[in-house]
Amino acid sequence: MSDESNPQAVGDAGEPEPKRRGILGVGSIILGVPLLLWMVTAFIVSRSLKYPPSLEKGTGHDVLGEHIPIFTRGSVSNIRAATGLEPQRLDCGAVRDDSFRGRSVPVIGWFFAGSRPEVIVLLPPAGGDEVQIIPYVKFLHAAGYNILAAYSANNPKYGITWGLTKRKFAFEIVRELNEDGYDKVAAIGISEGGAAAILAQSEKPVFKAIVVDSSYANLAQTLLHSPAMAGLNPAFARTVIWEAYWWFGKNLFNVSPAKAAANLGKCPLLIIQNSGDPLTPVADGEAIRQAASGPAELWITPSKGHADAIFQVPKEYAAHVTAFLDKVFGPAPAVAQAIPSPIPAASPSPSQHKLRERLKMRHRTTTTKAQAASQ
Repeated sequence: MSDESNPQAVGDAGEPEPKRRGILGVGSIILGVPLLLWMVTAFIVSRSLKYPPSLEKGTGHDVLGEHIPIFTRGSVSNIRAATGLEPQRLDCGAVRDDSFRGRSVPVIGWFFAGSRPEVIVLLPPAGGDEVQIIPYVKFLHAAGYNILAAYSANNPKYGITWGLTKRKFAFEIVRELNEDGYDKVAAIGISEGGAAAILAQSEKPVFKAIVVDSSYANLAQTLLHSPAMAGLNPAFARTVIWEAYWWFGKNLFNVSPAKAAANLGKCPLLIIQNSGDPLTPVADGEAIRQAASGPAELWITPSKGHADAIFQVPKEYAAHVTAFLDKVFGPAPAVAQAIPSPIPAASPSPSQHKLRERLKMRHRTTTTKAQAASQ
């Protein structure tokens, strides 16, 4: 009797186990599907932080100040006609971005020869085109400075990295300039270019002075408050920022020019912030100023747009930036000379002539070199 009853007892006792498993399986599906959709959607949205629709449409811009003209893609002829200067193309190799793809991004810029020994590197905003460098080139060259205007390199192929890749541009550009004999280099960075200048300087002291125009203080906080993400569920928005690590190779909360400013040493810093900037408010500029380890000043402009002060108050902008640079490097030679010299102060020295000739020689096309080698 007992032997026959045991199987029945075991069977009765075992019947609830499959039911529990079934309930747990259904529950896992019910919970897992929404979680999977949540994560996949966040991954897609995080991709748009690097590849925004504006890049795909071909405009090349992510955020425009209200006073920035809408330009079509620029060209050397546009720059030459507008400035009266002859730009020289400068190739500085390539860098890899920090994302899991590790794309190789070319570092290219236009060099405009001036009469002073210093070089000002222009690091443009996200998607800024060549034509937008014209007002900067004009007033800097009028003050005698050499200018190296870097390409933005933001497009559908490389995306926007909000200054992370451009900080590497700074290293390669300054290395190239140093090799050509220019050891006094300053930077003017606009929007993400400003963030790039600070991030670069905090890693390696490459600049003698930095002008930061409309930089963010913390990348994650800026993106969370941007028009594209401000309306999202807070928990979902945080998931988007977390998953953005795949696209940027960095925890975006750790990408902070405000924190990096504490590692600038004695590098002088001029911070320009627009009073009504909806993306990088005055508080961002103030956070950078307070954290700066060296001398720092904050100039607040009347614009309500983003990174467009030079287009709204061009004379005041040029005056502020030139005064800051002259305070760092000293006045232009023509002003500093109290006794007239038989050689015009604006004339480049023989060493500068040699450097410029080397610059031209080193950046001839590879086709010409190949043809010479084959002869």
